[in-house]
Amino acid sequence: SSGINAEYGGKDVNLKILPNSISCTVHKKEIFAGKLYQSIVCDESTWTVEDEDGQRMIRIFLVKSNKTPKSCWTSLFIDGCAADVLTLDEMQKKIVQERYTRENPGFDFSQAEVTGNYQDGGPQFP
Repeated sequence: SSGINAEYGGKDVNLKILPNSISCTVHKKEIFAGKLYQSIVCDESTWTVEDEDGQRMIRIFLVKSNKTPKSCWTSLFIDGCAADVLTLDEMQKKIVQERYTRENPGFDFSQAEVTGNYQDGGPQFP
């Protein structure tokens, strides 16, 4: 999400989502632009302008092309916007929980505590 001036709306936003890059201009002023960490599916990625806690926000939802457990992005862009270490840790744990749920239908791992080797998708079983 990115904050914008309250007087601007969706008509003032120019968001260009490409498979390997994204750029955002609001009222002809560039907010950000860069090459994405990994490729995305453009047709399934979306954005909205929302009001949240008295502030106007641009919320961007990117759908990753590679959805394997080892594909956790460490940053938004190749050269910047790194994920917070604790956030990255939580994302990796969630990916492992989702993997276990897919591999074990009928079991709910959503409340499971993941510890140990969960980076890169967790342990690989034969």
